[in-house]
Amino acid sequence: MSEVTDNPVDARALHLQLAVSRAHSAARTGDLDLAARLLDELGELDGPGEAGGVGRATAVAALNLRAKVHAQRGELPEADACWSRVEALAPDDPDAAAGRRTLAKIAAGRRHARPVVHTGRVAVIAGALAATVVGVALIGGAVKLIDGGEGGGSGAVAEADNGSERLSEESRRADELKARLAAIEGDRAADAEQRDSALDEVAKSLAMPGVEIRRHAGDVQLVFRTGVFPYDSVIGPEGAEALTEIGRRLADLAAGTPVETTVVGHSVAVPGGAPSGGSVVALNRARVAAQYLAQDSDLRLTDFRLVSADQRRGPFPATAANAPRNRTVTLLITPKGPPPTPWGDPPPRF
Repeated sequence: MSEVTDNPVDARALHLQLAVSRAHSAARTGDLDLAARLLDELGELDGPGEAGGVGRATAVAALNLRAKVHAQRGELPEADACWSRVEALAPDDPDAAAGRRTLAKIAAGRRHARPVVHTGRVAVIAGALAATVVGVALIGGAVKLIDGGEGGGSGAVAEADNGSERLSEESRRADELKARLAAIEGDRAADAEQRDSALDEVAKSLAMPGVEIRRHAGDVQLVFRTGVFPYDSVIGPEGAEALTEIGRRLADLAAGTPVETTVVGHSVAVPGGAPSGGSVVALNRARVAAQYLAQDSDLRLTDFRLVSADQRRGPFPATAANAPRNRTVTLLITPKGPPPTPWGDPPPRF
């Protein structure tokens, strides 16, 4: 069974391929309005940075189909504009070149275009007033020019191949895309619910006097209301007691909700010292705090990630009054979730 991806770029590509497939099917059955609406909902796929993210082939396919639908509806300037955008993405694209040549002849008065609709089939006749007939047809998802030759008459028509086998195959692929997208969205919803539940549990378990809980989208931050270190990396008695208690609670929490704990050391910029970039003092404070977190619990020093914060990024605004409060550490508690599921089979191509 194919596995699904949690990569947002892959998910967007699947959405686009599904929409293009639906538009192809609508055009082949003669519902040009539905095809145009589906393509319009895709937006500008060839905008700055878009084509590389969604896949150049998907963008080219969508623009080619949009041009064909415009041509079928007699909207020749719009068709030419779409094919021009195709050539900007893929200069050697044969469909765009052929389509623009035909439109140029029509614009020059050497061809006349009028839409012809048959039951279950769609075609455009672009012919000379009394001679050559040239058609633009949807065949296998690509544009094809058919030259009726001299004296071909008005009966020479380019028709789309909407055979049952091709439609059945595209329907199967569309169903496969739907199933994959539904699986991706279901997994994302389940992961988000699980993460929210874990964050709630972390915040509830670590709430205690003297500690401010700041819950974010992906982690819980513990901020001490008063400074933990009166000076240098010498810890105060209240800070030592609080960190020891937090260590015990983290150990109990880890038994049911696996978490990663980052200890962030903070320091205050001093005259003559580096104003930014972190400091040895801040890193030493993180190390001392980790020792107190581990000393009365089953946690090890290697269970903690130690970092130094930038001097300008204390938990409280950098004012003289807040300097004692910023001689501290903060804790970032992040629930451990399952790793992203790798992509199995490649998405179907259209």
